[in-house]
Amino acid sequence: MDYLLKRGETIAVTAGPEGCSLRTDRGSVWLTRYDDPRDYFLKPGEAFAVRAPGAVVIEALEDAAISLEYPGAGRPARATIQVGLGIPSLIAMELH
Repeated sequence: MDYLLKRGETIAVTAGPEGCSLRTDRGSVWLTRYDDPRDYFLKPGEAFAVRAPGAVVIEALEDAAISLEYPGAGRPARATIQVGLGIPSLIAMELH
């Protein structure tokens, strides 16, 4: 799944048990994981592997294009995406 974020926009990703990989295709983003005190900054071409279930908050530091990739685990991958952290509009999706 590909997402375009304007500078300052945020999304929250809750990965399923199989995890996922976040890749920055354009622009730069800041991300943080629930229960992880570190912050991560990704530039174009860099990726971050989410190896366990949990929430990841991503904010565009400039206009950015990011990709979420899921492993081919032989079953649908699940993630919940929340666009704009102040807006309660959750989108649950299944990827095959």
